[in-house]
Amino acid sequence: MTDAGQSLDHNDAPLILVVDDSEDTMRLVVKTLQVAGYRTLWAEDGATGLVIAEKYQPDAIVLDVQMPDMDGFKVCEELKSRLNTADIPVLFLTGLKDSDELVTRCYESGAHDLIPKPVRRTWLVARLQVVLRERALREVYKRLATQDPQTGLDNRRQTFLSITDAIITARRNQTRSAVILGDINKLADINLKYGYEFGDEIILTFARILRRFMSAECKIGRIAGNTLAVILKNTDEARAREFCERIERTFSAIAFDAATSPKHFTASFGVAVFDGAASNGDADDFMSQADLALSKAKSVGRGGVASYWEMTPAERDSGFSGKRRSRKRRRIRTDRTFVALEPQPQIEAENTVG
Repeated sequence: MTDAGQSLDHNDAPLILVVDDSEDTMRLVVKTLQVAGYRTLWAEDGATGLVIAEKYQPDAIVLDVQMPDMDGFKVCEELKSRLNTADIPVLFLTGLKDSDELVTRCYESGAHDLIPKPVRRTWLVARLQVVLRERALREVYKRLATQDPQTGLDNRRQTFLSITDAIITARRNQTRSAVILGDINKLADINLKYGYEFGDEIILTFARILRRFMSAECKIGRIAGNTLAVILKNTDEARAREFCERIERTFSAIAFDAATSPKHFTASFGVAVFDGAASNGDADDFMSQADLALSKAKSVGRGGVASYWEMTPAERDSGFSGKRRSRKRRRIRTDRTFVALEPQPQIEAENTVG
């Protein structure tokens, strides 16, 4: 729940979620944070707190240890197990007697700090400022490690993490998740004809279109070159295919160099859907299925959409996929780098007796 005294569009100040079943403590903490200039959300139990954290992505969470049904330790462990909330710092509030066991359990569950009750306002704000500064620094390093520098989308490694998270969500909630690979057609020819800067502009435009259609349960990443990936949670085959068709129509309708010499380009898409079954494989299998479907889309006609579940067993075994966007199939190392070097005869050293 959002607190009536502080709206979400107040400003760009950090957003803090307070989870406490004690109304008196909750109101004291919320008021203290608002006076300090923070935006606030609050929840009266752990389950509600998890839902709010997943939806609003707060900058920090102030979490009570002792709550009915789901205590703070379980809530914190669940937060840290989810990709979208794992990096949110958690500050525990507790009225329990200080002990080594309590401190150990708090930090082992993933908390960043432990604040005793009754809450000292200055102490709460000061410790919150510390964890927020640390998180801001981590976010800078995280962007460098997880983002593609050209498009600003998730990089290849982060995309595979998002696929794994989508698989976990599908299994936990018994829903479906989809992986979509989109590839700009004939980009190599475009680069040769119009230049690489023009080709980069097309890739950036393609990425912007995907961002425009992005939702809260959607992740977008760059796999390699002109191949972008979309991970959709809680979707089905029909909606995943419709998403591709909308993107393709929008992209192909854009006129580059419209004022002088209009140019239109197309993209192909491959789709795979995970149904939540434990036997359906991992992120690499999921990516391989989408890659195979993308290769079929390109082979049967540029600018189309192909679905893995619609492919026949013969098509799946035909080896459409040649780019190997999954991580399991790697290029075998060879000695081709050294073919220009003539082999040198080995000279055995003569043993001498001194």
